[in-house]
Amino acid sequence: MSNIFKLALSLLLLFGLQQNVAAQNNFHNLRGSEEDSVMTTNFPGAWKLPGTDMYMKFGGYFRLDAIYDLTGAGSRNQLLMGQIPVHGTPAANAGPFFNMHLRETRFNFDIRRKTSLGKDLKFFMEFDFFDESLHAGVPRLRHAFVKYGNLLIGQTWTNLSDLRVFPFIMDFSAGDALFGGRSMQVRYEQNFYKTWQYGVALEMPSLGGIYNPYELAGETMPVMPLLSARITNNKKDGSMMMFGGQMQQVRWYGLKEGPNATAIGYGLVFNGRQMITDRLFGTWHAAYNKGLTNQILIFGGTDQGAVLNPDGTLDTEEAITLALGGGYKITQKVSANVAVAYLKRGELAEREEPTLNTGLMGHANLIWNIDKQTTTGVEYGWGNVANLDGAKGHASRWQVMIKYAF
Repeated sequence: MSNIFKLALSLLLLFGLQQNVAAQNNFHNLRGSEEDSVMTTNFPGAWKLPGTDMYMKFGGYFRLDAIYDLTGAGSRNQLLMGQIPVHGTPAANAGPFFNMHLRETRFNFDIRRKTSLGKDLKFFMEFDFFDESLHAGVPRLRHAFVKYGNLLIGQTWTNLSDLRVFPFIMDFSAGDALFGGRSMQVRYEQNFYKTWQYGVALEMPSLGGIYNPYELAGETMPVMPLLSARITNNKKDGSMMMFGGQMQQVRWYGLKEGPNATAIGYGLVFNGRQMITDRLFGTWHAAYNKGLTNQILIFGGTDQGAVLNPDGTLDTEEAITLALGGGYKITQKVSANVAVAYLKRGELAEREEPTLNTGLMGHANLIWNIDKQTTTGVEYGWGNVANLDGAKGHASRWQVMIKYAF
């Protein structure tokens, strides 16, 4: 266990009971929340460190998830579109299973002060346990960044990623269709004209995304940062709308034995959340990309996006993702949420037949806020996929969770 983890856990146990937890239940959204600001005055739940001008706050939540999968599809912890087996394959013969885990439990700390130049300075770090390549008790770094005024440096949601475009879905893979994720970046954002904001960023490019079917010598090796820009309208009632785009160098380096090839990949995103009444809201996410399919969360860390041809050229592939959702507050303590996500890919002539071509995922739940700190709920999730060769697959599961925010 790392020293940072031990220190953070000790401080949580020492100071956690002093905190105001009312705002923590929606912390996963980050952007647009009080926790995303850099304000030092009226900083909810924080205390001033004696003898300093710094304010500190600890937060997070404990969460237990119980899952009953009806079809035995893929991960035992989340329902992933890319892991749904098609009929007729050995993986499709798996039977139902039951699982319980604490992987989404997370904790964070936030330190802020006002500098001698009058600017607000913020340091934020958050961990959870949802790296499925590691044992369940190993922490994973989600966010670690510094904000100085309008400038952000570090790892957090990309400039085009905004989780407010999804209703509250219990399944950790609810953002399968999101074009983005978390990355290292340098970002500048500025409010202008009433409720509007622009953001520009230089981000760490993905180190994958090129399929090499002919086994040519070399590796994916971009030498330029990803460039992204967006415009967001944040309304006072909680509604928002965002349009943005990004470009990245897609580059194959032959290591002096194979070919060198470069192409430009790009993506466009249109997101929104609209309050219809004080009880009802709707959300949407639409994205198109060419050459950057591996930046859709479902394909993160894969070779999806471009193909290296035998003549040393790159063919960039297309993909679209669409997501619609909504939520309704039935009573002061009970709410319902629903979300549907769709994936469609373009020409895949150089891909092997098992490659995922289209996918559809859905989730529906009932959530009960027992009190300000404690939430529970039940959710049904399902998915349908079709591969390049026309083979189809289906998956479904039930999930129950209980969460205590601190």
